[in-house]
Amino acid sequence: MRKLLAILTVIFCFGVTAAFAVDGGALYKKRCAKCHRDGTESSKAGGGVVLKGQSSGEISMKMNGYADGSYGGKKKKTMVRIASKLKGQEINAIAEYIGSM
Repeated sequence: MRKLLAILTVIFCFGVTAAFAVDGGALYKKRCAKCHRDGTESSKAGGGVVLKGQSSGEISMKMNGYADGSYGGKKKKTMVRIASKLKGQEINAIAEYIGSM
């Protein structure tokens, strides 16, 4: 009975975690793709920044910097506005998605 309870607890925990997982690809399409396209090119609004090839760590550092205002170039205002609306796990999900491109 204890083994069954332990197994069900583990399954429940993974199920709850999966239910709250953030889809980085969907967020990228919603928040980033308008300017950064598919990551291999960028519109003028995207400041010419190509995201493909950057690691998830680089993207996460930059996005968190935009969110707190400590990072940015010529498109800083736009990125601060976008990044400051994202939660930490959303930034991480987008960064993981971009890092896997």
